[in-house]
Amino acid sequence: MQYFPIFLMLLIGLVLITRPLTVLFHELGHAISVILLTKQRATIYIGTYGDPKKCVKINFGLLTIFLRSNPFAWRLGICIPSAKSVSVKRQIIYTLTGPIASLIIATTACYFTFAYDLHGFLKLFLIIFLGSAFLDLLINLIPSKKPIKLYDGKITYNDGYSLKQLFYYIRLPKEYTQAADLYNEQKFADAAVLLEKLLSSKEDENIYRLAISSYLQEKNYHKAKEISDAFAIRGKMNSDDLSNIALSNSMLGFHDEALELYDKSLRLNPFNKYSLNNKGYTLNLMEKYKEAISLFDKSIELDTDFAYSYNNRGLAKIKLGQTEEGLQDINRSFEIDPDNSYAYMNMGIYHFDKGEVDEALQNFAKAKEIDSSTYMIDKFIKDAQKEISIRAAGNSGIAESGA
Repeated sequence: MQYFPIFLMLLIGLVLITRPLTVLFHELGHAISVILLTKQRATIYIGTYGDPKKCVKINFGLLTIFLRSNPFAWRLGICIPSAKSVSVKRQIIYTLTGPIASLIIATTACYFTFAYDLHGFLKLFLIIFLGSAFLDLLINLIPSKKPIKLYDGKITYNDGYSLKQLFYYIRLPKEYTQAADLYNEQKFADAAVLLEKLLSSKEDENIYRLAISSYLQEKNYHKAKEISDAFAIRGKMNSDDLSNIALSNSMLGFHDEALELYDKSLRLNPFNKYSLNNKGYTLNLMEKYKEAISLFDKSIELDTDFAYSYNNRGLAKIKLGQTEEGLQDINRSFEIDPDNSYAYMNMGIYHFDKGEVDEALQNFAKAKEIDSSTYMIDKFIKDAQKEISIRAAGNSGIAESGA
């Protein structure tokens, strides 16, 4: 009995060591399968759900690893594929290989250790490692609806729940797969038409979601709202669903309705950076700039590289007289995304309010060139052109009277 405390401490120490290894091999299992199946890059985070801060970055060909500097913090991890279009069957394979990889490695190591009768301490270590891998398998393959919040504010679920969803997708009509392929090829209008046709024969929440997203990407807010309203009656909407229908309402000028929907979205997920940003954007449109800034602050806190929140916050600050800080935010937005049409539009608004109409028109024109569907950009261009015409007429009148 006198050695029991020492043995217990040894076991605890071994558990603390094997757990990080289990997580590392788990995520490597995902990543290696992703690379082999897609021939594209995979990134894994060990000790964090996507936060690169306080991490050591390691590159191995198509594999990038972010490791927290403290190994005892490696209790969690995430694998993020760079491939945007991956078949459901391949997604099933690389989802399964994560929890299976650590178990295979632990089982193989135990077999050879006992087969060659290696040191007793190594046997004990590998038995505990095997137990950790088996526990990891159970925890990850039993579906859980408990959401996992990623560093960028997005929500994901454990491997078991993801597999359940993927097996569900396989049972959907082939038209859904065709539409998903069109969506991944950025043929949003074609995907939306196919999905809406599919909804007439099979009402399914995933078909609704992809149809709504397709119309939103196409900037067809009327159709997105129409399908969202139908989905709201027939299905249970999550935070992202509510955020999407709110965006449609806002872009169609129904700002009060949009704010109510954003509030519902944020009650379900207070860390939804898109709801935070888009609610702030709607408040900007309503000239409630002070309220908007607090929302942009939160979305930037969740994602320090969220370009839209910077340019939106910049405009709000400029409107409140905090010009220097506002311009810094808009310039930061340009640094993150040089092709952000809304940053150009907001910079144009700044120049227009200062009476610098030529500079304003240049920025408005650039915004339209990047994205012709930028909200209200045609109105801003028309206003700037009208002001230039008025000034030109005024200068002409002065010249004539002087003669």
